[in-house]
Amino acid sequence: MTQQHGGETLDSQEATLRSEDLVLRNEQRFLYMLALTCLPFWVVDALSVMRPTWDTLALRVAWSGLTWAMGWWLPRIEPSSRRLVLTTGGVVVPNLFLLVVVHRLGGVDNPLFGWFCVMPVVSLTVSRGETWQALMSTLVPLGCAGTLLWLDAAPAVKAVPWLLLVAGSGAVGLQMSSFYRRLRQARKKADAEQRAVQAALVASQARVLEAERLAQVGRLAAGVAHEVKNPLAYVQANLRFLLEEWRQPMTGATDTEYTDALQETMQGVERIHQIVKDLTALSRAEESVEGVGRCELSPIIDASVRLASVRLKSLVKLSVEVPEALSVRAESRRLGQVLLNLLLNAADAIEDSKVLDGRVAVRVEVQAGRVRLMVEDNGPGILPENLPRLFTSFFTTKAPGKGTGLGLALSRQYVESFGGTLHAENRPEGGARFIVELPAA
Repeated sequence: MTQQHGGETLDSQEATLRSEDLVLRNEQRFLYMLALTCLPFWVVDALSVMRPTWDTLALRVAWSGLTWAMGWWLPRIEPSSRRLVLTTGGVVVPNLFLLVVVHRLGGVDNPLFGWFCVMPVVSLTVSRGETWQALMSTLVPLGCAGTLLWLDAAPAVKAVPWLLLVAGSGAVGLQMSSFYRRLRQARKKADAEQRAVQAALVASQARVLEAERLAQVGRLAAGVAHEVKNPLAYVQANLRFLLEEWRQPMTGATDTEYTDALQETMQGVERIHQIVKDLTALSRAEESVEGVGRCELSPIIDASVRLASVRLKSLVKLSVEVPEALSVRAESRRLGQVLLNLLLNAADAIEDSKVLDGRVAVRVEVQAGRVRLMVEDNGPGILPENLPRLFTSFFTTKAPGKGTGLGLALSRQYVESFGGTLHAENRPEGGARFIVELPAA
């Protein structure tokens, strides 16, 4: 669990760094575009006075070079100072250069003076909802327009309307900035809620997986008790025999008898050990997921059949047909869970229908680079109306308390994560067939 949380922390840090890098690139791109945009407007300068204005061209080249230099310099300064540089390049510098350009072109009487009414809104592309930057986007154009009106000694009847227009444009800009800020806050809140929902979903899925594993262990419990009871009985009998012979060394028992008793005892202990080992592997399946890759099919089938046999042995005859040295692309633990679930489902179907001669078969075929793993039984089969819903979460045809309705849904999810498919059909001769199709490795 600690490693998982550590991984999540690292992923979060990487996501934050990527986000900051994206913001920086966008800010750089904005300054570069602003530097390129101011140059073509020299044509407007010339048209406003109907002659080439080389002095304003020089001003615009200086303006463009300064803005470009700020964009180039932006990644090389502290992140805390970048907003100030961006505000300078996107608000202060354009308004100051526009003041000088308009002054060189005739001042207030030049048509370009009207640009000061637009500048507060244009400059809002820099503020992004920040109040102080939105105020700068209003106050700087207002100050520059007021300066030009003062330099030209414009009468109040002319100056006041212009200043009101610039201020009105700034008020609209402030409202837009406030709206953008609320929108950004709402988006952050929505993102936080989405992350919380995703975390809750991950936790819910983990609980679902745990519930299904516990359900599988519960379905095996009775068979496990029987399987452990038998080897324990002859282990106990053999130990009693050895103890009695040890106490009476002259009873005539041979070395062969001792050896046989010890071998039977070891076999019993090994059987119990194997059952415990298989159950432990099942209970820890999600903790040891190795990732999709090449895996041998025979060991997976052997382990699943061995674990399922504690329940199948008393109910059905089990046959297994698996080619040797056959590999598939899958995750071994989860594929084992899928096969175990299909085997236990077959046992439940045969038990519930009270089939006297129950049979379950595991067969493997290879077709065109795909491996088909089939689990068949001679039970009652699947009702046609249930086939479309068979792999839906919480759908089950078992009696209440006997099934979670999650096993087949999770099995299909696992198989599809391997790049395979899982579907079911009825056998013509009776019973059900589940087909796991996987890519060969």
